[in-house]
Amino acid sequence: MSAVTEPTLQQGSSGEPVREVQRLLNKLNYAPGQTDGIFGSQTTEAVKAFQKASSLTADGIVGQRTWQALFNQTSDDSNSNRPTLQRGSTGKAVRDLQSALKASGDYSGQVDGDFGSGTEAAVKSFQRRVGLATDGIVGNNTWNKVEQIAA
Repeated sequence: MSAVTEPTLQQGSSGEPVREVQRLLNKLNYAPGQTDGIFGSQTTEAVKAFQKASSLTADGIVGQRTWQALFNQTSDDSNSNRPTLQRGSTGKAVRDLQSALKASGDYSGQVDGDFGSGTEAAVKSFQRRVGLATDGIVGNNTWNKVEQIAA
């Protein structure tokens, strides 16, 4: 992919580039607030959370590295094949998750495809360890980190 040449944005910026950042953050399940083109405190916090989860400097400023990470993570079509998992989920995706968490040392239970309390506790432990929101729900951000560790 060629170098990104988007404007540097930060709190106080406005316009279409800010709307684009807000759309990308929403697509990745960060919550920048309304997609209104106004870079306010909620967008700043969403950018910082994204940067932290992406191993970037969490300064809330959208420079070239942050733009590149946003584009890379939102252009990955494999994301669309990953279901959001939470307590009560079952099936192959849960087994895949449990296997990855077992390999990372976060899960010691059976790989049975049943997202119960043990899997939820393992997900929360993993999320805490890698700096994600500790909600026990496996969305794109958690899947991205699980796949990095499993790779």
